[in-house]
Amino acid sequence: MWAQLKKFGLDYDDFPTIMENVSLLLWVLTINIQRKWTQRVHLIFYLTTPIAFFTYLYVYLFTTIWLVFFKYGKKDIEASSVILAIGLNSIISATKFLFMKLYANEIKNTVHDFLQCDSQVVPNTRFAKNLRKNLRVVKKRSLLIWITFAANGLIYLILPLATPGRHFTIELFLLYGLEPMFESPNYEIATVIFTISSGFAVYSMVGIAVYVLVIVGYNEAQMYTLSEELRNLWNDSRKFYNHNKHKISDKRQAVYMKEQIMNEFIRIRLKDIIRFHIANINLLRELNQELRPLLALEYTLLVIAIIAELLGGLEHTYLALPYTIVQMLMDCLAGQRLIDASDDFERSVYSCQWEHFNTSNQKTVFLMLMMSEKTLILSTGGFATLNYQFLMAILKTSYSTYTTLKSTVN
Repeated sequence: MWAQLKKFGLDYDDFPTIMENVSLLLWVLTINIQRKWTQRVHLIFYLTTPIAFFTYLYVYLFTTIWLVFFKYGKKDIEASSVILAIGLNSIISATKFLFMKLYANEIKNTVHDFLQCDSQVVPNTRFAKNLRKNLRVVKKRSLLIWITFAANGLIYLILPLATPGRHFTIELFLLYGLEPMFESPNYEIATVIFTISSGFAVYSMVGIAVYVLVIVGYNEAQMYTLSEELRNLWNDSRKFYNHNKHKISDKRQAVYMKEQIMNEFIRIRLKDIIRFHIANINLLRELNQELRPLLALEYTLLVIAIIAELLGGLEHTYLALPYTIVQMLMDCLAGQRLIDASDDFERSVYSCQWEHFNTSNQKTVFLMLMMSEKTLILSTGGFATLNYQFLMAILKTSYSTYTTLKSTVN
């Protein structure tokens, strides 16, 4: 057990181990994302996961509908907005969980394709070392986000217990069938139900989100690594020639042979770089196709959640609003980093000193330049690109909608 936990550390930064970490996180939810995953799910998780999931649906779906449309409704817009915000904020976990279950085979195929691409990397080369260095950054980012969400969920659960008297984090959130909630045994039952449902919501959401961050992060790491290879291509060819020039027997052909040897070295390296670049384009296309319906639905729900949180008042939603924004931020961060890596690759193609190459290799570089002009992006259902601009546009639109609705309600 300790050996598996140690692998979550930053020293274990190779892609198969990182995917093993993600698989272990999802294993608790009875989700298998790898074809060759040999560790069987314990029976206890097959019992606890359905119980937690249906408890979660009772709280954040059924009770939310009852509170918004029947208990509070139009007579208390502020309370209805708070409950709607909490419900939408939390229902993202259900969409992610069901997505992972319904698309299990497609996800296994995607993970297998990524691992197959990684297996083509030659160990102990500069490429392999730089790839691991970039993957270390991706793992650090994923760990930070996981810890942030876990801390947010823990604070959400501990806050009422740390307050004198009987309290709930959102006291407007009344569970259907458990009124009055502050009297025994309803209070104790409600506390257990909130703990189970909130724990499931946070754990499933962040576990599945980390899967997306790591998969997209691998594309990012590959692009940065390929950029480094291109920048060193000309110098590498010169080193290769200097290492082998003593093998040239006919010194009269030395200049001609030098050009031949260096350009042949460049041709082979360019071929490898193109192979990995095309593989990354295809992998990202496959991933975008897979995530398209999930991201489109989630961002629609999150925009409504932000508006509802603002309408409900920050004094009631001060924990929910950061939770919503960070959910958006982590996807937009992954998308922006992928765009940055893609742009860096395009710059490296142009600065690889191609003017020294022969005509054939220059044509290859020109082809790479045309390919690199199409930036790799993470898309929300095909209608928007996940980046910082999209995040700011959502926040501005949400606030504008809130001010309009607020003036209408008042």
